Order: sequence, then C-alpha cells, then structure tokens
Amino acid sequence: MEAASAEKKSKSVEKKIAARAATAAIDPLLNDQFNAGRLYAVIASRPGQSGRCDGYILEGKELEFYLRKIKSKKQH
Repeated sequence: MEAASAEKKSKSVEKKIAARAATAAIDPLLNDQFNAGRLYAVIASRPGQSGRCDGYILEGKELEFYLRKIKSKKQH
C-alpha cells in the first residue's frame, strides 16, 4: 500500500483524489467499530472452497439490522 502512495501521480489523478476525499464520509456505526477495534463481517464463501474464506464488512442498513439482532439477543 505504501508503494502505491509513493509513486508519482499526475495532476488530474491528484485532483480526482482530492475531490473524492472532500465528499467521502464514513458511516458513524462503521467508525464506532473501527474505534473499538472490531468489525462485523459476513462470510460469503461458496461451498466446496476448502482453505479459503471470502467475505465483506457490514455497513449501512445491513449493519443496522445485525446490530439490532445482537442487541435483542443480549437482552434475552
């Protein structure tokens, strides 16, 4: 990752990156997870794929849904 940031970038690429950074926003729930040092994710590997685990980080409505489920489970 550091090697990619160390290489020279054209002015148009720098302009694109600056424009995206100005409008980029992280979901507050996702930010809370980063601060806690723990992320909720879903394993999405296909059957028969031994030794490999694919998945994705939960965010948005899906994250809210699972947080509600976890909270209701803890109350019972």
